[in-house]
Amino acid sequence: MSKKPSKKSYLARKIFRRFQQEIFSRKLIEPGDHVLLAYSGGQDSSGLLSLLLALKSKLNFNLSLAHLNHGLRASAREDEEFVRKMAEEHNLPLVIKRVNVRDYARRHSLNLEEAGRHLRYEFLEETSRHLLANKIATGHTMDDQAETFLLRLIRGSGPRGLRGILPEIKGKIIRPLIFFRRREIEAYLREINFPFRIDESNLDRRFLRNRIRLELIPLLEKRFSPEIVANLARTADILREEEDFFNQIEEEKAASVIKEEAGTCWLEAEALARLHPALARRLVRCFLIRLRGDLREINFQEIEAIRRLESGQRLHLKRQLRLIRLGSRIMEEKRLKQGQSYEILWDGSSPLEIPWAGLKFSAKKVNREDLPPYDDWRRALLSLSQLNLPLLVRPRRPGDRYQPVGSERPRKLKDIMSSRHIPLHLRPFWPVFLSGDEIVWVPGCPVNEAFKIRENEPEIMVLEIL
Repeated sequence: MSKKPSKKSYLARKIFRRFQQEIFSRKLIEPGDHVLLAYSGGQDSSGLLSLLLALKSKLNFNLSLAHLNHGLRASAREDEEFVRKMAEEHNLPLVIKRVNVRDYARRHSLNLEEAGRHLRYEFLEETSRHLLANKIATGHTMDDQAETFLLRLIRGSGPRGLRGILPEIKGKIIRPLIFFRRREIEAYLREINFPFRIDESNLDRRFLRNRIRLELIPLLEKRFSPEIVANLARTADILREEEDFFNQIEEEKAASVIKEEAGTCWLEAEALARLHPALARRLVRCFLIRLRGDLREINFQEIEAIRRLESGQRLHLKRQLRLIRLGSRIMEEKRLKQGQSYEILWDGSSPLEIPWAGLKFSAKKVNREDLPPYDDWRRALLSLSQLNLPLLVRPRRPGDRYQPVGSERPRKLKDIMSSRHIPLHLRPFWPVFLSGDEIVWVPGCPVNEAFKIRENEPEIMVLEIL
């Protein structure tokens, strides 16, 4: 008769069965995968290493280790040596890199936690490409999820931030321990006598995350609910699923609100204003991600300020991000310098977009009997026989002048634009249409006398703002 397993050995087996079930049910690791484990040598990553080693006997996959020496702790070299010995003991490929997190944080205006995270994931992505690993595994636990939820709640995050740590990202980054408590992993390691390092920086109460871990969560567990960690993690799961749903709606609406042309991305402010505020905020965040790649240092108040920009107003955000609203368009201000030097040859066969001025044009040939109503603000009626196509379209230049229809002599373009009340903030990149070296038309201004339609003109070119 076999000996009944002890309570402790039963605990270890139970944890491994749960781990294996999570891996199989969520297809986090499949046969033939190459998994790169982010291995610090600490408790959580050591627990994940042990479980992955056990899983290798049941599932055919490759396992490699990656260790980033942040250079922050006095014991960093000892941690590195511990990791090296563990890799040798288990015959696993290992990549180690040393970085200066403090220097990186200073140069990029980040706190140490943000700088470390950025360097860590950059290193993991780089190493996964080098080793041809298709999965990156991290040792985040349910406690990390609860801490992240509270951290972001305290900092004023919206639903997107409160969804917390994702169990997986784009099928590559996996977090198999996200449904385990940290104390379960510790008990498992002690039961199987698997070594790990103690990270003393986790006890440093100068960091908000550590105060949440060491003070706030124990208080909530004792005074309010012993299941607070699981409850917070469940709330993050619910928000994540709802976020996925709203992402679908966001994608459907984005095409009508976020535009891109000639390398310039902008928000259609009027279309944005017609949306529900919740959806409008999401699209503003999406716009900022397209401009900057992330939402670091962007808060709720700044999102609202962007939504409420009036035409001609500027908004200076952190990280040298400056926005301006021109007409109905909100765009990055640095793009305006590009808008002051563009040159476009246009034959009229397709619409012309001038994103810096917020304008779009069409061109068509018509017979005299089909002429549209006269409106020199938005439409030019031109003698086709006098035009040399393609037209050159550029912003105004010093010394530009032409003779408007009805005028006895040429006038300075800047005076014409002023008399026609072209918005001052748009004038540096307002389009000027030329045939050869002669100005033909400027939107909002009369056409050039030399290009007006003549009697018995067989065909007429119509340029029009769409």
